[in-house]
Amino acid sequence: MQGLSPGPIYDGSVTQAVPTRAPRTPAPGAMRSGVVIATSLAAWSIGAYLFYLLAGRLLGPAEYGLAAALQAVIVVVALPMTALQWSSARVMAASTSASGAAAVYRRTLVMSTIYACVLAVAATLVTLFLASNSDGIPTGPLVAMYWSLVPVAPLLVAIGVLQGQHRYAAFGWSYGLTGILRPIVLLLLIGAPMLTRVESTVVATGLPFAIGAGVAVWLTRSMLRSRGRPSIEAWQSFRSGLGAAAIGLAGIAILTNVDVVAAKLALGGDEAGYFGAAAVIAKALMLVPQALTVVLLPRVAERQQRGEATGSLLAVGVLAIAAAGLLAMALAVPLEGPIVAITFGTAFEPAAALVVPFFGATTLLGALLILVNHHVARNDHRFAWAVGALAMVQVILLVLFGTSAGAIITIDAVVAGAGLVIHEVMYLQTDESMLMGAGRQARSIVRRLRTREEDAA
Repeated sequence: MQGLSPGPIYDGSVTQAVPTRAPRTPAPGAMRSGVVIATSLAAWSIGAYLFYLLAGRLLGPAEYGLAAALQAVIVVVALPMTALQWSSARVMAASTSASGAAAVYRRTLVMSTIYACVLAVAATLVTLFLASNSDGIPTGPLVAMYWSLVPVAPLLVAIGVLQGQHRYAAFGWSYGLTGILRPIVLLLLIGAPMLTRVESTVVATGLPFAIGAGVAVWLTRSMLRSRGRPSIEAWQSFRSGLGAAAIGLAGIAILTNVDVVAAKLALGGDEAGYFGAAAVIAKALMLVPQALTVVLLPRVAERQQRGEATGSLLAVGVLAIAAAGLLAMALAVPLEGPIVAITFGTAFEPAAALVVPFFGATTLLGALLILVNHHVARNDHRFAWAVGALAMVQVILLVLFGTSAGAIITIDAVVAGAGLVIHEVMYLQTDESMLMGAGRQARSIVRRLRTREEDAA
Protein backbone atom coordinates (compact mmCIF):
# COMPACT_ATOMS: atom_id res chain seq x y z
CA MET A 1 0.00 0.00 0.00
CA GLN A 2 2.94 2.32 0.31
CA GLY A 3 2.94 5.08 -2.24
CA LEU A 4 -0.85 5.19 -2.44
CA SER A 5 -3.03 7.91 -1.00
CA PRO A 6 -5.84 7.09 1.43
CA GLY A 7 -9.55 7.55 1.06
CA PRO A 8 -12.56 5.78 -0.40
CA ILE A 9 -12.89 5.83 -4.17
CA TYR A 10 -15.43 5.69 -6.98
CA ASP A 11 -18.86 4.74 -5.63
CA GLY A 12 -20.23 3.10 -8.74
CA SER A 13 -22.76 5.83 -9.54
CA VAL A 14 -21.04 7.13 -12.69
CA THR A 15 -22.38 5.51 -15.82
CA GLN A 16 -20.12 7.13 -18.37
CA ALA A 17 -16.36 6.97 -18.57
CA VAL A 18 -14.65 6.00 -15.34
CA PRO A 19 -12.91 9.05 -13.88
CA THR A 20 -9.17 9.12 -13.58
CA ARG A 21 -9.30 10.25 -9.98
CA ALA A 22 -11.58 8.95 -7.30
CA PRO A 23 -14.14 11.18 -5.60
CA ARG A 24 -13.24 11.71 -1.96
CA THR A 25 -16.60 10.97 -0.38
CA PRO A 26 -16.53 10.62 3.37
CA ALA A 27 -16.88 7.16 4.84
CA PRO A 28 -19.96 6.40 6.90
CA GLY A 29 -19.52 6.59 10.65
CA ALA A 30 -18.17 3.46 12.29
CA MET A 31 -21.31 3.04 14.41
CA ARG A 32 -23.72 3.33 11.46
CA SER A 33 -21.54 1.10 9.30
CA GLY A 34 -21.34 -1.44 12.08
CA VAL A 35 -25.11 -1.49 12.45
CA VAL A 36 -25.61 -2.05 8.72
CA ILE A 37 -23.02 -4.82 8.56
CA ALA A 38 -24.23 -6.43 11.78
CA THR A 39 -27.79 -6.42 10.43
CA SER A 40 -26.78 -8.11 7.18
CA LEU A 41 -24.60 -10.64 8.99
CA ALA A 42 -27.42 -11.29 11.45
CA ALA A 43 -29.79 -11.93 8.54
CA TRP A 44 -27.17 -14.21 6.98
CA SER A 45 -26.68 -16.04 10.27
CA ILE A 46 -30.41 -16.51 10.79
CA GLY A 47 -30.68 -18.00 7.31
CA ALA A 48 -27.63 -20.20 7.87
CA TYR A 49 -28.96 -21.31 11.25
CA LEU A 50 -32.34 -22.21 9.82
CA PHE A 51 -30.50 -24.15 7.13
CA TYR A 52 -28.50 -26.15 9.67
CA LEU A 53 -31.54 -26.73 11.87
CA LEU A 54 -33.60 -27.95 8.94
CA ALA A 55 -30.75 -30.15 7.77
CA GLY A 56 -30.37 -31.66 11.23
CA ARG A 57 -34.06 -32.39 11.59
CA LEU A 58 -34.46 -33.71 8.04
CA LEU A 59 -31.30 -35.84 7.99
CA GLY A 60 -30.97 -37.09 11.58
CA PRO A 61 -27.71 -37.39 13.56
CA ALA A 62 -26.01 -40.02 11.35
CA GLU A 63 -26.51 -38.32 7.95
CA TYR A 64 -26.09 -34.89 9.51
CA GLY A 65 -22.54 -35.83 10.54
CA LEU A 66 -21.57 -36.21 6.86
CA ALA A 67 -23.48 -33.09 5.82
CA ALA A 68 -21.83 -31.03 8.58
CA ALA A 69 -18.40 -32.32 7.57
CA LEU A 70 -19.00 -31.31 3.94
CA GLN A 71 -20.18 -27.87 5.02
CA ALA A 72 -17.02 -27.54 7.12
CA VAL A 73 -14.90 -28.43 4.09
CA ILE A 74 -16.71 -25.75 2.06
CA VAL A 75 -15.79 -23.18 4.69
CA VAL A 76 -12.18 -24.42 4.92
CA VAL A 77 -11.81 -23.96 1.16
CA ALA A 78 -13.85 -20.75 0.84
CA LEU A 79 -12.40 -18.80 3.75
CA PRO A 80 -8.86 -18.54 2.31
CA MET A 81 -10.49 -17.15 -0.83
CA THR A 82 -11.60 -14.24 1.36
CA ALA A 83 -8.08 -12.94 0.71
CA LEU A 84 -9.52 -11.82 -2.65
CA GLN A 85 -12.13 -9.76 -0.80
CA TRP A 86 -9.63 -8.28 1.63
CA SER A 87 -7.17 -7.33 -1.11
CA SER A 88 -9.93 -5.80 -3.22
CA ALA A 89 -11.21 -3.80 -0.24
CA ARG A 90 -7.68 -2.66 0.66
CA VAL A 91 -6.93 -1.46 -2.88
CA MET A 92 -10.29 0.31 -3.18
CA ALA A 93 -9.89 2.03 0.19
CA ALA A 94 -6.33 3.23 -0.43
CA SER A 95 -6.30 3.99 -4.17
CA THR A 96 -6.74 7.46 -5.66
CA SER A 97 -7.11 6.21 -9.26
CA ALA A 98 -10.61 4.95 -9.97
CA SER A 99 -9.64 3.80 -13.46
CA GLY A 100 -6.74 1.79 -12.07
CA ALA A 101 -8.90 0.27 -9.34
CA ALA A 102 -11.60 -0.60 -11.90
CA ALA A 103 -9.03 -2.33 -14.12
CA VAL A 104 -7.75 -4.35 -11.17
CA TYR A 105 -11.30 -5.36 -10.30
CA ARG A 106 -12.17 -6.45 -13.83
CA ARG A 107 -9.01 -8.54 -14.23
CA THR A 108 -9.41 -10.16 -10.81
CA LEU A 109 -13.07 -10.98 -11.38
CA VAL A 110 -12.40 -12.70 -14.71
CA MET A 111 -9.26 -14.56 -13.65
CA SER A 112 -10.63 -15.81 -10.33
CA THR A 113 -13.80 -17.15 -11.97
CA ILE A 114 -11.84 -18.97 -14.67
CA TYR A 115 -9.46 -20.50 -12.13
CA ALA A 116 -12.37 -21.64 -9.94
CA CYS A 117 -14.02 -23.41 -12.88
CA VAL A 118 -10.78 -25.10 -13.92
CA LEU A 119 -10.18 -26.36 -10.38
CA ALA A 120 -13.76 -27.66 -10.12
CA VAL A 121 -13.36 -29.60 -13.38
CA ALA A 122 -10.05 -31.08 -12.22
CA ALA A 123 -11.44 -32.06 -8.81
CA THR A 124 -14.49 -33.66 -10.44
CA LEU A 125 -12.36 -35.77 -12.77
CA VAL A 126 -10.08 -36.91 -9.94
CA THR A 127 -13.07 -37.87 -7.77
CA LEU A 128 -14.72 -39.82 -10.59
CA PHE A 129 -11.45 -41.67 -11.23
CA LEU A 130 -11.02 -42.55 -7.56
CA ALA A 131 -14.65 -43.62 -7.25
CA SER A 132 -14.25 -46.00 -10.19
CA ASN A 133 -11.46 -47.78 -8.33
CA SER A 134 -12.69 -47.61 -4.76
CA ASP A 135 -15.93 -48.05 -2.85
CA GLY A 136 -17.25 -45.77 -0.15
CA ILE A 137 -16.43 -42.42 -1.76
CA PRO A 138 -19.46 -40.07 -1.62
CA THR A 139 -19.06 -39.01 -5.25
CA GLY A 140 -22.31 -37.06 -5.63
CA PRO A 141 -21.90 -34.88 -2.53
CA LEU A 142 -18.23 -34.20 -3.35
CA VAL A 143 -18.92 -33.15 -6.95
CA ALA A 144 -21.77 -30.94 -5.77
CA MET A 145 -19.40 -29.39 -3.25
CA TYR A 146 -16.76 -28.57 -5.89
CA TRP A 147 -19.21 -26.72 -8.10
CA SER A 148 -20.87 -24.99 -5.16
CA LEU A 149 -17.51 -23.34 -4.46
CA VAL A 150 -17.11 -21.87 -7.98
CA PRO A 151 -19.33 -18.75 -7.46
CA VAL A 152 -17.52 -17.95 -4.19
CA ALA A 153 -14.61 -16.39 -6.13
CA PRO A 154 -16.59 -13.72 -8.05
CA LEU A 155 -18.76 -13.14 -4.98
CA LEU A 156 -15.78 -12.29 -2.77
CA VAL A 157 -14.04 -10.12 -5.37
CA ALA A 158 -17.19 -8.06 -5.97
CA ILE A 159 -18.17 -7.58 -2.32
CA GLY A 160 -14.55 -6.62 -1.61
CA VAL A 161 -15.02 -3.71 -3.99
CA LEU A 162 -18.24 -2.70 -2.22
CA GLN A 163 -16.51 -2.96 1.14
CA GLY A 164 -13.58 -0.81 0.06
CA GLN A 165 -15.98 1.82 -1.26
CA HIS A 166 -17.86 1.83 2.07
CA ARG A 167 -21.04 0.74 0.27
CA TYR A 168 -22.12 -1.34 3.21
CA ALA A 169 -25.82 -1.60 2.31
CA ALA A 170 -24.93 -3.05 -1.11
CA PHE A 171 -22.38 -5.30 0.58
CA GLY A 172 -25.04 -6.43 3.04
CA TRP A 173 -27.57 -7.34 0.37
CA SER A 174 -25.05 -9.29 -1.70
CA TYR A 175 -23.62 -11.21 1.23
CA GLY A 176 -26.85 -11.56 3.20
CA LEU A 177 -28.65 -13.31 0.36
CA THR A 178 -26.13 -16.17 0.46
CA GLY A 179 -27.39 -17.07 3.92
CA ILE A 180 -31.04 -16.02 3.76
CA LEU A 181 -31.76 -18.17 0.72
CA ARG A 182 -30.14 -21.36 2.01
CA PRO A 183 -33.08 -22.78 3.99
CA ILE A 184 -35.50 -21.81 1.23
CA VAL A 185 -33.45 -23.58 -1.44
CA LEU A 186 -32.99 -26.59 0.86
CA LEU A 187 -36.75 -26.98 1.29
CA LEU A 188 -37.19 -26.78 -2.48
CA LEU A 189 -34.48 -29.37 -3.17
CA ILE A 190 -34.84 -31.86 -0.32
CA GLY A 191 -37.43 -33.91 -2.18
CA ALA A 192 -35.82 -33.64 -5.62
CA PRO A 193 -35.72 -37.12 -7.22
CA MET A 194 -32.20 -36.75 -8.65
CA LEU A 195 -30.54 -35.62 -5.40
CA THR A 196 -29.87 -37.42 -2.15
CA ARG A 197 -30.63 -35.53 1.04
CA VAL A 198 -26.94 -34.86 1.70
CA GLU A 199 -26.46 -33.64 -1.88
CA SER A 200 -29.43 -31.31 -1.43
CA THR A 201 -27.73 -29.63 1.53
CA VAL A 202 -24.61 -28.99 -0.55
CA VAL A 203 -26.47 -27.62 -3.58
CA ALA A 204 -28.59 -25.47 -1.26
CA THR A 205 -25.34 -23.79 -0.23
CA GLY A 206 -23.96 -23.32 -3.75
CA LEU A 207 -27.01 -21.80 -5.43
CA PRO A 208 -27.28 -18.88 -2.98
CA PHE A 209 -23.54 -18.23 -3.52
CA ALA A 210 -24.27 -17.88 -7.24
CA ILE A 211 -27.22 -15.54 -6.64
CA GLY A 212 -25.21 -13.37 -4.25
CA ALA A 213 -22.35 -13.19 -6.74
CA GLY A 214 -24.74 -12.09 -9.47
CA VAL A 215 -26.17 -9.33 -7.28
CA ALA A 216 -22.71 -8.07 -6.24
CA VAL A 217 -21.41 -8.03 -9.82
CA TRP A 218 -24.54 -6.18 -10.94
CA LEU A 219 -24.06 -3.55 -8.24
CA THR A 220 -20.48 -2.97 -9.41
CA ARG A 221 -21.26 -3.20 -13.13
CA SER A 222 -20.25 0.39 -13.89
CA MET A 223 -16.66 -0.42 -12.91
CA LEU A 224 -16.62 -3.28 -15.40
CA ARG A 225 -17.03 -0.83 -18.28
CA SER A 226 -13.38 0.08 -17.96
CA ARG A 227 -11.40 -1.69 -20.69
CA GLY A 228 -7.95 -0.54 -19.68
CA ARG A 229 -5.28 -2.69 -18.13
CA PRO A 230 -4.29 -2.14 -14.52
CA SER A 231 -1.01 -0.36 -13.98
CA ILE A 232 1.91 -2.34 -12.64
CA GLU A 233 1.71 -0.40 -9.38
CA ALA A 234 -2.03 -1.05 -8.98
CA TRP A 235 -1.72 -4.75 -9.76
CA GLN A 236 1.23 -5.17 -7.43
CA SER A 237 -0.70 -3.40 -4.69
CA PHE A 238 -3.53 -5.91 -5.11
CA ARG A 239 -1.22 -8.92 -5.19
CA SER A 240 0.89 -7.68 -2.31
CA GLY A 241 0.25 -9.91 0.64
CA LEU A 242 -2.43 -11.91 -1.19
CA GLY A 243 -0.61 -15.19 -0.54
CA ALA A 244 0.07 -14.35 3.10
CA ALA A 245 -3.54 -13.33 3.62
CA ALA A 246 -4.70 -16.60 2.07
CA ILE A 247 -2.37 -18.54 4.38
CA GLY A 248 -3.67 -16.67 7.42
CA LEU A 249 -7.27 -17.18 6.38
CA ALA A 250 -6.61 -20.84 5.62
CA GLY A 251 -5.28 -21.09 9.14
CA ILE A 252 -8.44 -19.48 10.52
CA ALA A 253 -10.59 -21.77 8.36
CA ILE A 254 -8.80 -24.85 9.64
CA LEU A 255 -8.81 -23.66 13.24
CA THR A 256 -12.55 -22.96 13.18
CA ASN A 257 -13.83 -25.85 11.06
CA VAL A 258 -11.50 -28.82 10.93
CA ASP A 259 -12.73 -29.89 14.36
CA VAL A 260 -16.07 -30.90 12.80
CA VAL A 261 -14.23 -32.98 10.19
CA ALA A 262 -12.08 -34.52 12.93
CA ALA A 263 -15.20 -35.38 14.91
CA LYS A 264 -16.71 -37.12 11.88
CA LEU A 265 -13.56 -39.17 11.38
CA ALA A 266 -12.78 -39.92 15.04
CA LEU A 267 -16.24 -40.20 16.57
CA GLY A 268 -18.51 -41.15 13.68
CA GLY A 269 -22.21 -41.90 13.74
CA ASP A 270 -24.47 -40.03 16.13
CA GLU A 271 -21.56 -38.64 18.18
CA ALA A 272 -20.32 -36.69 15.16
CA GLY A 273 -23.83 -35.32 14.68
CA TYR A 274 -23.97 -34.15 18.29
CA PHE A 275 -20.61 -32.44 17.90
CA GLY A 276 -21.72 -30.78 14.67
CA ALA A 277 -24.87 -29.45 16.34
CA ALA A 278 -22.90 -27.95 19.25
CA ALA A 279 -20.47 -26.42 16.77
CA VAL A 280 -23.28 -24.70 14.88
CA ILE A 281 -24.67 -23.20 18.10
CA ALA A 282 -21.33 -22.01 19.51
CA LYS A 283 -19.89 -20.71 16.27
CA ALA A 284 -22.78 -18.30 15.86
CA LEU A 285 -20.52 -16.19 18.04
CA MET A 286 -18.27 -15.71 15.00
CA LEU A 287 -20.86 -13.20 13.79
CA VAL A 288 -19.21 -10.62 16.06
CA PRO A 289 -15.66 -10.75 14.62
CA GLN A 290 -17.04 -11.12 11.10
CA ALA A 291 -19.00 -7.87 11.43
CA LEU A 292 -16.03 -6.10 13.01
CA THR A 293 -13.56 -7.18 10.31
CA VAL A 294 -15.79 -5.89 7.51
CA VAL A 295 -16.00 -2.44 9.11
CA LEU A 296 -12.47 -2.20 10.51
CA LEU A 297 -10.40 -3.39 7.53
CA PRO A 298 -10.82 -0.32 5.27
CA ARG A 299 -10.43 2.00 8.25
CA VAL A 300 -7.19 0.34 9.33
CA ALA A 301 -5.91 0.52 5.74
CA GLU A 302 -6.72 4.22 5.51
CA ARG A 303 -5.11 5.05 8.87
CA GLN A 304 -2.05 3.04 7.95
CA GLN A 305 -1.76 4.89 4.66
CA ARG A 306 -1.92 8.23 6.48
CA GLY A 307 0.73 7.10 8.95
CA GLU A 308 -1.68 7.12 11.89
CA ALA A 309 -1.76 4.63 14.78
CA THR A 310 -4.12 1.68 14.35
CA GLY A 311 -3.71 -0.17 17.65
CA SER A 312 -6.84 1.35 19.17
CA LEU A 313 -8.96 -0.24 16.42
CA LEU A 314 -7.39 -3.60 17.22
CA ALA A 315 -8.17 -3.17 20.90
CA VAL A 316 -11.81 -2.32 20.18
CA GLY A 317 -12.25 -5.46 18.08
CA VAL A 318 -10.64 -7.83 20.59
CA LEU A 319 -12.50 -6.34 23.57
CA ALA A 320 -15.80 -6.65 21.67
CA ILE A 321 -15.39 -10.37 20.95
CA ALA A 322 -14.18 -10.98 24.52
CA ALA A 323 -17.28 -9.31 25.96
CA ALA A 324 -19.58 -11.16 23.56
CA GLY A 325 -17.94 -14.49 24.41
CA LEU A 326 -18.25 -14.02 28.16
CA LEU A 327 -21.89 -13.04 27.79
CA ALA A 328 -22.63 -16.06 25.60
CA MET A 329 -21.00 -18.44 28.09
CA ALA A 330 -22.89 -16.91 31.02
CA LEU A 331 -26.22 -17.24 29.23
CA ALA A 332 -25.48 -20.76 28.01
CA VAL A 333 -24.78 -22.21 31.47
CA PRO A 334 -28.47 -22.40 32.48
CA LEU A 335 -29.84 -22.60 28.94
CA GLU A 336 -27.63 -25.11 27.11
CA GLY A 337 -30.21 -27.91 27.29
CA PRO A 338 -33.19 -25.88 26.08
CA ILE A 339 -31.08 -24.26 23.34
CA VAL A 340 -30.17 -27.64 21.85
CA ALA A 341 -33.67 -29.06 22.23
CA ILE A 342 -35.32 -26.04 20.63
CA THR A 343 -32.88 -25.75 17.77
CA PHE A 344 -32.04 -29.32 16.79
CA GLY A 345 -34.63 -31.35 18.65
CA THR A 346 -34.50 -33.87 21.48
CA ALA A 347 -32.52 -36.32 19.33
CA PHE A 348 -29.49 -34.04 19.77
CA GLU A 349 -29.75 -33.58 23.56
CA PRO A 350 -26.23 -35.01 24.27
CA ALA A 351 -24.80 -31.96 22.44
CA ALA A 352 -25.86 -29.68 25.32
CA ALA A 353 -22.82 -30.55 27.44
CA LEU A 354 -20.52 -29.24 24.70
CA VAL A 355 -22.07 -25.80 24.20
CA VAL A 356 -20.43 -23.77 27.01
CA PRO A 357 -16.84 -24.95 26.44
CA PHE A 358 -17.39 -24.54 22.71
CA PHE A 359 -18.37 -20.89 23.28
CA GLY A 360 -15.09 -20.37 25.16
CA ALA A 361 -12.99 -21.85 22.36
CA THR A 362 -14.91 -19.88 19.74
CA THR A 363 -14.24 -16.61 21.59
CA LEU A 364 -10.49 -17.21 21.35
CA LEU A 365 -10.77 -18.18 17.68
CA GLY A 366 -12.79 -15.03 16.96
CA ALA A 367 -10.03 -12.91 18.47
CA LEU A 368 -7.54 -14.58 16.13
CA LEU A 369 -9.72 -13.65 13.14
CA ILE A 370 -9.69 -10.00 14.21
CA LEU A 371 -5.90 -10.06 14.61
CA VAL A 372 -5.31 -11.57 11.17
CA ASN A 373 -7.70 -9.08 9.55
CA HIS A 374 -5.96 -6.17 11.31
CA HIS A 375 -2.47 -7.05 10.15
CA VAL A 376 -3.55 -7.87 6.60
CA ALA A 377 -5.09 -4.39 6.42
CA ARG A 378 -1.71 -3.01 7.54
CA ASN A 379 0.04 -5.12 4.89
CA ASP A 380 1.98 -6.84 7.68
CA HIS A 381 2.08 -10.55 6.92
CA ARG A 382 4.02 -12.00 9.83
CA PHE A 383 1.06 -12.95 11.99
CA ALA A 384 -0.82 -14.45 9.04
CA TRP A 385 2.05 -16.88 8.53
CA ALA A 386 2.07 -17.65 12.26
CA VAL A 387 -1.64 -18.53 12.19
CA GLY A 388 -1.07 -20.76 9.18
CA ALA A 389 1.58 -22.63 11.16
CA LEU A 390 -0.75 -22.87 14.17
CA ALA A 391 -3.37 -24.54 11.99
CA MET A 392 -0.90 -27.27 11.12
CA VAL A 393 -0.17 -27.74 14.82
CA GLN A 394 -3.89 -28.08 15.47
CA VAL A 395 -4.26 -30.76 12.80
CA ILE A 396 -1.38 -32.74 14.31
CA LEU A 397 -2.85 -32.47 17.81
CA LEU A 398 -6.27 -33.57 16.55
CA VAL A 399 -4.75 -36.61 14.87
CA LEU A 400 -2.81 -37.56 18.00
CA PHE A 401 -5.23 -36.62 20.78
CA GLY A 402 -8.67 -35.83 19.25
CA THR A 403 -10.32 -39.02 20.45
CA SER A 404 -13.32 -37.43 22.18
CA ALA A 405 -15.52 -34.36 21.80
CA GLY A 406 -14.07 -32.77 24.93
CA ALA A 407 -10.51 -33.35 23.75
CA ILE A 408 -11.25 -31.76 20.36
CA ILE A 409 -12.72 -28.62 21.96
CA THR A 410 -9.77 -28.41 24.38
CA ILE A 411 -7.36 -28.55 21.45
CA ASP A 412 -9.28 -25.71 19.77
CA ALA A 413 -8.98 -23.54 22.88
CA VAL A 414 -5.32 -24.33 23.60
CA VAL A 415 -4.18 -23.61 20.05
CA ALA A 416 -6.19 -20.38 19.83
CA GLY A 417 -4.86 -19.23 23.20
CA ALA A 418 -1.33 -19.97 22.04
CA GLY A 419 -2.00 -17.80 19.00
CA LEU A 420 -2.94 -14.83 21.18
CA VAL A 421 0.23 -15.26 23.24
CA ILE A 422 2.35 -15.48 20.09
CA HIS A 423 0.77 -12.25 18.84
CA GLU A 424 1.69 -10.38 21.99
CA VAL A 425 5.25 -11.69 21.88
CA MET A 426 5.56 -10.51 18.27
CA TYR A 427 4.03 -7.05 18.79
CA LEU A 428 4.40 -6.29 22.51
CA GLN A 429 6.69 -3.29 22.05
CA THR A 430 4.61 -1.81 19.21
CA ASP A 431 1.33 0.03 18.79
CA GLU A 432 -0.19 -3.19 17.42
CA SER A 433 -0.11 -5.08 20.73
CA MET A 434 -3.53 -5.90 22.16
CA LEU A 435 -2.37 -4.82 25.61
CA MET A 436 -0.77 -1.62 24.38
CA GLY A 437 -3.78 -0.78 22.24
CA ALA A 438 -6.19 -1.42 25.11
CA GLY A 439 -4.12 0.75 27.40
CA ARG A 440 -4.00 3.57 24.89
CA GLN A 441 -7.76 3.30 24.31
CA ALA A 442 -8.40 3.43 28.07
CA ARG A 443 -6.20 6.51 28.50
CA SER A 444 -7.99 8.20 25.61
CA ILE A 445 -11.37 7.55 27.23
CA VAL A 446 -10.15 8.88 30.58
CA ARG A 447 -8.85 12.04 28.91
CA ARG A 448 -12.18 12.64 27.17
CA LEU A 449 -14.09 12.16 30.41
CA ARG A 450 -11.83 14.59 32.24
CA THR A 451 -12.22 17.12 29.46
CA ARG A 452 -16.01 16.86 29.70
CA GLU A 453 -15.88 17.29 33.47
CA GLU A 454 -13.68 20.36 33.10
CA ASP A 455 -15.97 21.83 30.45
CA ALA A 456 -19.00 21.15 32.64
CA ALA A 457 -17.29 22.85 35.59
